This record gives sequence, structure tokens and C-alpha cells, in this order.
Amino acid sequence: DGSSSSGAMTSKHIPGVKSIQRRHTFGSINKPLKMTTIGITNEKELIRRCRTRVKELDSSMNDYFCRLDEESWLLVNSWGQYFTGLSSRRCVIIGIINGTLEPIQIKSAKLVEGGSLCYFIPSSEYDDIDNILHPGGAILFFGSGAVPSLLQSGRVAISIESNVFLFDLTDQISQYATAYTRPGLRASFLEKSFDKSGWWAKYWILISKNPTINC
Repeated sequence: DGSSSSGAMTSKHIPGVKSIQRRHTFGSINKPLKMTTIGITNEKELIRRCRTRVKELDSSMNDYFCRLDEESWLLVNSWGQYFTGLSSRRCVIIGIINGTLEPIQIKSAKLVEGGSLCYFIPSSEYDDIDNILHPGGAILFFGSGAVPSLLQSGRVAISIESNVFLFDLTDQISQYATAYTRPGLRASFLEKSFDKSGWWAKYWILISKNPTINC
């Protein structure tokens, strides 16, 4: 499966991120991998395993960005291998990194269109009780569509709202997508990747202070 991708090299110090990151291009690892799904009985088990691994990651690691990217792709790749043939389902994964010096509160994340829950998969620098993404923290949002049929397209659209941003993103490059941030901040897309066959979309977004605005 091929994809259309736009990645960004990251090697400089980013506010809130504790370690200077090794040079990495988000999306550069998006290559099909043969994975084992032994022991996986449903989609929640796939998500649980990913969540357990991502929860161990934090921004003091110099390969933090690389490992976040690897985990997001591993989930997409595993999903495609678990749901195959007549049970194939589209999926969307959205990764967000807090590159500011302030906490970000996640207010809501939901599937506007789709056939699953919207799953939260946070790094260690996330407060599950108050839904706070601390500086340097990262969080993945994952959702899937229903099995396509004559009656439904099986498309996926995810809406995420916090106290500083609002994102509406879909499984298609041609679909209308929005990304709003509070004045003084900006959302930089480190990656926008789409499967050419239309089965998955993968995004990585860095929230940072807009250097052209003093606030």
C-alpha cells in the first residue's frame, strides 16, 4: 500500500520537550510490516497493547519522536492486517505533541463519522484524571469506520477539541479538514499521510507558540 505524505525533519530543541530529539521525519517509517495478531481477539486488545507501550514514552528520551511515530504506524499496520478481506475497515490516527510551555486540556474527541469509539492513547506526560497534556507530552487519537457496503461508505472523520485548538480531520486527502488554534499558537503538521487505496490516514501535529506574535 502506498501513501502520499508530507513529513518534517525535527532535530532542534522544542519548548516543553525535555530532550533534544534525534533527527526524524514523521511518516518515513510508513512501510508495510508483517505482524503477528496471535492473542488478539478484538480491536480493544490492539488498542490496549499500543496504549501500554505509548504510556512508557516520555520526552526525556532522545528518540521520543521516532518511537511515537513507530507506535502510530504499528497500530495502523496491525489494524490493516487484523481486519482484512470482507472485514476490512478504514482507520484514522492523529498524533498531537505539546510543544508549548503550558498544559493543554483535552475537552473532547469524537468520531463525527465512523464505526468505533474514538480511542485516546497518551504518553506518560498526560494526566488521565484531568485530561491534561503536559508540556512535551503526546497523545494519539484513533478511530475506524464500519465495514464498507452498498449502504454505507465506511468513512472516518474525527473531531478533537481542547482549550487551545480544534481539529476536524478525515480519512481522505480531498475531504474538507480544519485546524484552528488560539491566537498566539500554531498547529504545524509534521505529517499528513494517506493510503492510496483509501484505507488509512495518519497525522502528526505539533502545537507551538507562534514566534511572530507576542503574548
